[in-house]
Amino acid sequence: MINTFNAVIEGSERLSSLADVDEVVKGLARLLKKIVRSRWIAVYFFDRERRDFAPARSYGLPPRFVPVFREMPLAPDKIPLLKGMLRKKQHLVLADPGSSELIPSHLRSLLANLTLLAVPMVARNQVIGAVFVARTRELPAFSQEEVAVIRDLVGHAALVVSHIQIFDESLDMALDLAGRIDVILTLDEINKAISSSLSRERIMETAIGQIERIIRCEFVSVLQSENEDLVVTASRAEELPVPPSFQAGTRLPRGRSAAWSARQSGKSTCIAYLAKSRNLGAADRTLLSAGVRSLLAVPLLAREAVTGVLLLGDTEAGKFAQQETFTIEKIASQMAVALENARLYEDMRTLFISTVASLANAIDAKSPWTKGHSERVMRISARIATEMGLPEETVERVRLGGLLHDIGKIGVIEAVLEKPAILSEDEFPPLRSHPEKGVAILSPIEQLRDVLPAILHHHERFDGSGYPHGLKGEEIPLSARIVAVADSFDAMVSERPYKKGFAIGEALAELRACAGSHFDPTVVEYFCRYVERTLGDALGGEAREAMRRVAGT
Repeated sequence: MINTFNAVIEGSERLSSLADVDEVVKGLARLLKKIVRSRWIAVYFFDRERRDFAPARSYGLPPRFVPVFREMPLAPDKIPLLKGMLRKKQHLVLADPGSSELIPSHLRSLLANLTLLAVPMVARNQVIGAVFVARTRELPAFSQEEVAVIRDLVGHAALVVSHIQIFDESLDMALDLAGRIDVILTLDEINKAISSSLSRERIMETAIGQIERIIRCEFVSVLQSENEDLVVTASRAEELPVPPSFQAGTRLPRGRSAAWSARQSGKSTCIAYLAKSRNLGAADRTLLSAGVRSLLAVPLLAREAVTGVLLLGDTEAGKFAQQETFTIEKIASQMAVALENARLYEDMRTLFISTVASLANAIDAKSPWTKGHSERVMRISARIATEMGLPEETVERVRLGGLLHDIGKIGVIEAVLEKPAILSEDEFPPLRSHPEKGVAILSPIEQLRDVLPAILHHHERFDGSGYPHGLKGEEIPLSARIVAVADSFDAMVSERPYKKGFAIGEALAELRACAGSHFDPTVVEYFCRYVERTLGDALGGEAREAMRRVAGT
């Protein structure tokens, strides 16, 4: 008995050191074989999600028994005695399983020469499984002492398994929670990024990048509704080629496809196994040929209307699980709202620019010599700002400043503007007042408040000799310094009643000659390099065509 007690203690300690359920089953089987001379054991664990016992795990079973026990369910509800054993947490001895009604008929012949002991696995007063211990009938039946030892070992194994299950469940929960937190944080990042931008390109670039990070799919495409069509606005693939029919600007062929299904139904469409799907449409067949094996199309919904489709593909079949679909739908929802806001902003901006351009054109139209001057200055100013690497917001302010720089001339009498000769000293003061008049005209418009410095100071000179305030160097707002170069360049190359226009090369030479006195040297150099790079050997060519290229028209 002492040897048995020591074996139980040592065996229990070994079981406690295990961290895998299968290893616990093997360890328990070895202990029972050593201590009570069992032949094999079969263990059924309770599956809490299914509310049923999982297929048996066994150790020591003859090979012909293994598939039988794996396929044989443990159904306590159909066996009252077994149900009572588990409910009361008692053991059950089957001295002759070969003739027992508790055993399915097809198993009785296999168990005819065995004695079976069924012991519930109890941990924290909960039945987590059942252990069936088999011993040959050539040996005596299980004694009370042996049953007690077996119950103790099974109970200890139950605690070890319970700890492993709790740890595994906690780890799974932690990983799942970490994944959910990552998704939430990513959604928040996407929301902040796309909500802070009114650029459709930046919105799509941000969303596509984040989708690739959290879903790790091989292909992403954004399609937007235009009238009754779906037009590809952006596509990106990691290692796969982007098919020609999914290049930006392409209209997706109508017909059966995941994208069109999502567009028409307003619901997500998933094709888990493209290669097994029949009657694929042209678009989906193209992606299959490119290596895509699973597709997910999510509608972009804004104001209860489908404004486009987010299409994801992967080289792995069955890629998109329900949780991933949920995440993508949330991203698609954010994208749809952001893209719709960007579209509305672009529409408003276009209307605003058109209105403002009409004002500028009204000034230019007062004289045939200045027709188109404001728009050319606008384009050249924006190009200089872009060349200098200024932020998008600054480029926009410079663009508007260039367009509106002469708006104050609406208050200057036409005789002065159209005079076919150089102005006299008496005629200069009214003309010099046009920057201030422009600011007075536009200052009530809140959206143009940041543009006013370019309008007010575009006639200041770098050496301080300009007007209206005689600012010097970097005291002059950068936007005004840029507009000054663009304005002067256009004036130099344009025909006037009193002068012939300069050639492009001559105008650049004049700008460089006046850099540091009239103009900011840095702005001049950026502009001159841009023109020389753009025109190359055509610097001395036909002025009108050269100006179109410089202005980007």
